[in-house]
Amino acid sequence: MSAFDAGTITLNDENGDGTYEAAFTVGGTASEGDQTATVTVTEGDGSKATAETSALTVRTPPRVSYDLSAQSNDGAAPNGVSGTVTFWRAGPDSSLVTLNLDADATVGSVSHPAHIHNNSVEEGGGVEYYLSAVNGSAPNGTSARKIGVPIEELVRFDGHVNVHESPANLNNVVAQGNIGANANGNGGDGLDFVSDRRATTYSLNASTTNGSVLSGGVESTVRLEELTSSKTLVTYTLGISGSVNDANGNSVDVAQIGHIHKNTVSEGGGIVNGPFSGYLGSVAPTDPAARSSRIVEASFDELTSYDGYVNLHQSNANAQYVFAQGNIGANATGGGGGSSADVTVTVTNVGTSAWEVTDVSGASGVAQTGTNNPTLTLKVGTRYRFENNGGSAHPLGFQDGSSSYLLNQDGDGSLEGNSDVNYEEDSEGITFTYAQALADEVASYRCTVHSQMEGDVQTDGGGSGGGGSGGGGGGGGY
Repeated sequence: MSAFDAGTITLNDENGDGTYEAAFTVGGTASEGDQTATVTVTEGDGSKATAETSALTVRTPPRVSYDLSAQSNDGAAPNGVSGTVTFWRAGPDSSLVTLNLDADATVGSVSHPAHIHNNSVEEGGGVEYYLSAVNGSAPNGTSARKIGVPIEELVRFDGHVNVHESPANLNNVVAQGNIGANANGNGGDGLDFVSDRRATTYSLNASTTNGSVLSGGVESTVRLEELTSSKTLVTYTLGISGSVNDANGNSVDVAQIGHIHKNTVSEGGGIVNGPFSGYLGSVAPTDPAARSSRIVEASFDELTSYDGYVNLHQSNANAQYVFAQGNIGANATGGGGGSSADVTVTVTNVGTSAWEVTDVSGASGVAQTGTNNPTLTLKVGTRYRFENNGGSAHPLGFQDGSSSYLLNQDGDGSLEGNSDVNYEEDSEGITFTYAQALADEVASYRCTVHSQMEGDVQTDGGGSGGGGSGGGGGGGGY
């Protein structure tokens, strides 16, 4: 049973009817898929029968949870904080990682950074994946983070999770637990995703403050992604290059927090406390992605029609300093940057060497996440929103086979005036309909500044429209 990492299995004919039953635990390093195993049955009289079977199958459930134990420490939470970390299947190439901490034990004056570390708790190891920090003052004690790793890899990962007291006291670990290959997780049902999930993005305006962190204000975004009929992933991303430490120019010892508030920005209003909680996740100052997510218990339609706005604050202790804010839902002009799109593709830069697709919502098979310059597979008649987290340093453009721009976030493209394409652009990205006129000519997408950031574009059901060859990798992952 080596494929299952299960050791010796005893089969018992308890009813005397020739039917054998056995229970065993599949190890964390078990191989995914169908396996051939040799089973030896020993009868009561000592005789043995051996058979080979391929009927035993390892299947990773769509949800796997691990316990996090409270850790005693000398900090602000001396008894520690218990909780769970859960891996959810979000797509063939991505997972949603949620934290659920005991909200009665979290520290209200700080946020709790969290990471997936290499190796077991006993061995220790460096950070492999950043998770969204948990706002210690939130009544729910939860956060979420989508990462470009399939759940099958996470449940076999040699790692552990640490939850820390605060950015200023990272040495104080308040919750900890082994995961993946180092622990037996609890499997269960996944999220009941709606088909053709929708997403929309709202712009948050920079607001200057008298604080010590991001005091010049930061243009940011908040994105709503439909998950189920009653759950929405809310992600806010700071419009900076790198971490808050990088943007601030010094070491920051507080996490940034966000909330959904009632009413409009001009009217003002308190944090939403019903019918859903307006507390969002927190951004650890060392997080290179400078973003945070939380699953809000409200439908996509409810949030996109809600009378509200979002504030981003310096920290729990200095929430009076709001460095970004913007209307959402019913109060947003045009309903958000991606409201008219069928499919939203989020891209970011890998230095100056490549594009990376970090997320796709609304369709499958558009692009592979987590690889450099993946091929884009677009469908004629579909409206796409490309959220460009590369920022103004990496404008996005689409070219034909002669390297002439058809669409250009940093200039003019020959098809930007085409009524069927219906091209729109803003500081956060571009929106367009993949009309036949565009499909007939497009060959690649690229950064208009860095030529090595280039990948192929092909039409769903056909080859590359313009016949060119960019620097694309494999496609069709998510």
